[in-house]
Amino acid sequence: MNEFLMICERIVPEIVSVLKERYKILNHLVYEEPIGRRTLATATDLPERTVRSHIELMRANGLVDIYKPGIFLTDEGHAIVPKLRNFLNELDRINELEHRLTEALHIDRVIITPTEGTLMVKKLGFAAAKLLQELLEPDSVVAISGGSTMAAVAEEMPVLPFNPIVVPARGGVGEVVDYQANVIASVLAERLRGTYKMLHLPDGLSQDSLHMLMTCEPQIKEIGDLISRTDVLLFGIGTAMRMADQRHIADDVRKQLVDNHAVGEALGQYCDIDGKLIYSTNNIGLSLPDVAKIPNVIAVAGGQDKSSAIIGVMRACQKGILIIDEQAAEGMRQLLQISAL
Repeated sequence: MNEFLMICERIVPEIVSVLKERYKILNHLVYEEPIGRRTLATATDLPERTVRSHIELMRANGLVDIYKPGIFLTDEGHAIVPKLRNFLNELDRINELEHRLTEALHIDRVIITPTEGTLMVKKLGFAAAKLLQELLEPDSVVAISGGSTMAAVAEEMPVLPFNPIVVPARGGVGEVVDYQANVIASVLAERLRGTYKMLHLPDGLSQDSLHMLMTCEPQIKEIGDLISRTDVLLFGIGTAMRMADQRHIADDVRKQLVDNHAVGEALGQYCDIDGKLIYSTNNIGLSLPDVAKIPNVIAVAGGQDKSSAIIGVMRACQKGILIIDEQAAEGMRQLLQISAL
C-alpha cells in the first residue's frame, strides 16, 4: 500500500472495496466479453445496481464500451487489468502478513506501512495519527512517550477539536529536546486543541526519591494520577543497547542487559525476545505491565534492525495495535518463522 492509497483511504475509507469490485468486473470481462449487465452481476456476485454504477463510471473513463451484444473492454481496459491485479495482490500480501503477525504476537492488530527511505518515520507517524483519530473521544487522557517516531505522530496530526488531556507517559529523557515526551505531549495537545501536563523527572531516581516527590509535590501527584487514568497510550520501541547508551545506563546494568540477552526497550523497561523483563528504570509514569489496564494501546516502530526489539516488547505487552514498516515486518516474519507469502 503506497502513500497515495493511504491518503485516499483517509479521505475515502471505502476506496479499497471499490477497487476490488471494479477489478472483479474488469477481470471477468477479460475472459468473457461481450456480456450483459445482469449476467455480469451474477458472475461477479455483485448487485446489478452496483455493477451498473461501476460500468457507467469505467465507460466514462475509457475502460469499457457498451454495444448491442453487451459490455466490452477497451484496449486501455485490457492494459490496466494486470497492473491492477499486481497492485491488489501486493495489498493482499501485506494484509495477510498483518494477520499472521497479529496471531503470532497475540495482540489486537498489526498495521504495516511502506518503507521508503527517509520518509519511513513520517509514514509511521501518519498511520499512527490516523489511528489515534479513530480511537479518540472528547476529553480523553492521552499518554505519549518520547522519541523521533512519537514526534512524527504529533507532527502528522491535523488540527482537530478533540480537547484531550495529553501527558508524557514517563518522565522526560534524552538529549534532543524535540524528542522528549514533554515536548511531544505539548505539540500533540496543540494539534488536538487540548491541554497538556509536563513531568520534569529524569530516569534513574531512587524509589525513595520518587516516593518523596509523589508525597510532597502536588503537581507531580496530579500528573501521576492523570497518567493512571490513561485512555490511549502511544509509545515507541527502541533497541536495548542503543537506549542504554542514550540513558547513560551504568556499566553493571549494561552487563546485566547483555548477559540476559535484552533486545528491546519501551517505557523505560528492557526485555528479551520472549518478552521477559530484564531491567526497569525508576520513574513516575507508565510501564509495560500497565498496558493491560489501558483501553487503547498503540505501539509504533520501524526498521529491520528493530525486528527483535519489537517482538520482545509486544510479547511483554500481549495487547495493543502495532504499527510497523515493511522492513520491520519482514524481519519479524523471519524471526518468528512465518512462512513466506
